[in-house]
Amino acid sequence: MKKRILSLGLVLAMTATLFAGCGGNDDKGSGGASTSSTVEKWDEGDVTVSWWLMGGTDEYYQYYWSEMKGLQQLQNNVGIDIEFKVATSYEAYLPMMAARNYPDVITAKNLENYTGRMGAMYADGVSVALDTYMDEGLMPNFKKIIEDYPEIARDLKLDDGSLTYVSTLYDTTNEDDRTAASVYGLAIRQDWLDAVGLDVPTNMDEWYEVLSAFKTQDPNGNGQQDEEPVCMASSGWKYFLTAYGIDDDPSVIKNDDGSEYVVYGFMTDQYKEYLQQMNKWYQEELIYNMFEKTSLEARQERVTNNFAGAWKAEADHFDGDSESSYLSLVREKAPDAEFAAAPWPKTADGYQWCFSDITSFNRDTTVITSEAVDSGHDRAAAYLIDYMLSEEGSTLTTWGIEGESYEVVNGEKQLLDGMDEKVAFHGTSITQFNTYADPTTIAFPSFGEVSEYVLSQKSDDYVNACKVWSEGDTSYKMSAACQLSVAQETEIEDIVTDMKNYVTKMRQRFITGLEPLTNYDTYISQVQLLGGDKYSEIWQQAYDAYKAR
Repeated sequence: MKKRILSLGLVLAMTATLFAGCGGNDDKGSGGASTSSTVEKWDEGDVTVSWWLMGGTDEYYQYYWSEMKGLQQLQNNVGIDIEFKVATSYEAYLPMMAARNYPDVITAKNLENYTGRMGAMYADGVSVALDTYMDEGLMPNFKKIIEDYPEIARDLKLDDGSLTYVSTLYDTTNEDDRTAASVYGLAIRQDWLDAVGLDVPTNMDEWYEVLSAFKTQDPNGNGQQDEEPVCMASSGWKYFLTAYGIDDDPSVIKNDDGSEYVVYGFMTDQYKEYLQQMNKWYQEELIYNMFEKTSLEARQERVTNNFAGAWKAEADHFDGDSESSYLSLVREKAPDAEFAAAPWPKTADGYQWCFSDITSFNRDTTVITSEAVDSGHDRAAAYLIDYMLSEEGSTLTTWGIEGESYEVVNGEKQLLDGMDEKVAFHGTSITQFNTYADPTTIAFPSFGEVSEYVLSQKSDDYVNACKVWSEGDTSYKMSAACQLSVAQETEIEDIVTDMKNYVTKMRQRFITGLEPLTNYDTYISQVQLLGGDKYSEIWQQAYDAYKAR
C-alpha cells in the first residue's frame, strides 16, 4: 500500500483514549533491553500508580497493554509503575464515583458520564487541580502547552480558571492536525459524476443538479432507473446543515459587528430553508432511507452494490488497497468505480462552514483524583502524565522502540518490516507492531507523534478525503469546552427530551410533506412552549462564561 510519509513537525495528536501497561520497573522493554532516556527518574521512592480506564471485553485486553514493550520501556524510563484497572463497560463508572472508591487516575468520557462534567467533578472533590504540580516543576511539558497555546489553555480551564484535566490535544489551526481529526464526511461516486458530465457539488444548487442527474441518467449503467442518488441513512441528514450555517444542537451566530449569540438551530429561518430543500429532494425521490437508523451493514449494502451515488462516509471507505473497504467491494460489481470526497456544502452567499468535530481536546479526559493525594501518589501521577506529553514518551506509546519496531530514515519514522505480521497473543492474534505500541488507542496527549503515525500509514486517498472534510469554519459549533453547570444541566434535562422528540417528529413530517411548511410558525411556537428559548438561554450563559475564561 502506498503510504504518505509526513514530516516530524506535525503539531498535535490525533485521536482516542489513553491506555498504558502495568508491571514493575525491572526488565522493561524488549527482553529487558535498556533504552537511553532523557527524563530524570522519579526519586521519591517506589510507587505504583493505579489507573482506571475503559477496555474491551475479550480476555486478552487484560494483558494487551501490560505486555506492550513500548509502554514497559516508558515505565522503566520514568521509574514509576502503572497498575491499570481495565473496565469492560461504563456500568461501573457511576457506582465507583458514588462509593468514592476510585483509583489514583481516571481516564473516561467524563464530559458525558459525570453530571456537571469537569467542573462538578472538581467541586465534588473527585479531581484535583494540576496548577500546583505545574508550579512545582512536576509538569513542565503541560505547563509549556498552556503557555504556548492560549486557545488550548482556555479550553482546558474550568470557568474559575482551574486546570483539572488533560486529554489528547489538537491544534485547531494546524492543517495537518485538522486533517487527522476529520475522518467523516460526504462521499460521492466520481465515476457517476463523469458519466453525467458534472463536477463534485459544492453548494445545494449543485447538489440538486447532481442528484437529479443521478436519478434520471443511469450512471450505474445497468439500463434501469434504480439509482439512489444520496443514501442519507441515520444521521447523514445533518451533513447538509452547513449550507445553512447551523449545527444540529446549539449554534453560535455571529453578528456583523463581531458579537455572538447562541440559538437552537432548529428554531431558525435557516432551518426552514433546509426543510424546504429536503422536502424537494424527498418528493423527487432523490433521498434514500432518510429516516431509518440504518445499520452499517445496510449502508454498506447500498453503496457496494452500486446503488448509492452519495452517502455519509468514513475515510476508510476510500482505501482501495484494503479488500474490505467500500471502494474495493463496489469494484467487484463496477470495476471502474471511483470515489470523491465532497466538501461541506457552502451557504447561498458562498461561505463554507465545516461539520467535522475539530476541537482542541478529545472526549476522553484524564484526572488525578483526591485518592491519589490520600495515597501519596499524586505527585508521581503528575510526573508520569507529563512524561507522556513529552516527545520521548509520545514516541514510545505511538511507535514503540527504535530499532525494534521502527527506524528513522532521513528524519522520518518508519515501521520496520514484519510489523504488520500476525502473532499469537493470549488466545487471539494481533500484529507484531501492537506488541510494541497502539497509536490509535494510546494517544495521550501526544505532540506530533500520533497524527504523524496515523496519516503516514494511510493511503493518499484516505488522507485526501480527510483534508477535504477539514476545510471550512467550525466557529459556529458549540465547543466541547463549553460546559454546563450542575444547575444548568438539571434545567436542560427538564426541557430536552420532550422538545427534541417533538423536533425530530416534525422534521420527518415536514420533509415527507405530511405537515406543510406553511405551519412552520406553529411549529416554532410549540418548540418555544417546550422550552426552546430557555434552552438557548442556558447555553448562552454557559458560552458567555466560557468566553470569559
